[in-house]
Amino acid sequence: MQKRLSDCQLGEAIEVLSIEDDFMATKLIEMGMTEHLKTKIVLIAPLGDPIAIDIKGFTLSLRKSEAEKILVKKLSQS
Repeated sequence: MQKRLSDCQLGEAIEVLSIEDDFMATKLIEMGMTEHLKTKIVLIAPLGDPIAIDIKGFTLSLRKSEAEKILVKKLSQS
């Protein structure tokens, strides 16, 4: 099931499907966030902004407005 990164919960395992903003996509791809990246939500601030995810060993923080432009799918946790 597709959803927006901004709607994910802390600790949720996800796969990045697409980034809807081309300008932002270029910057995120340069930082390692590519389509089909499997990752997890490592931090959500108390008021929901920012949201942090793990990308190959480093933490990337995104504003909620940026996270709303990223489509992901939830991975089953085993």
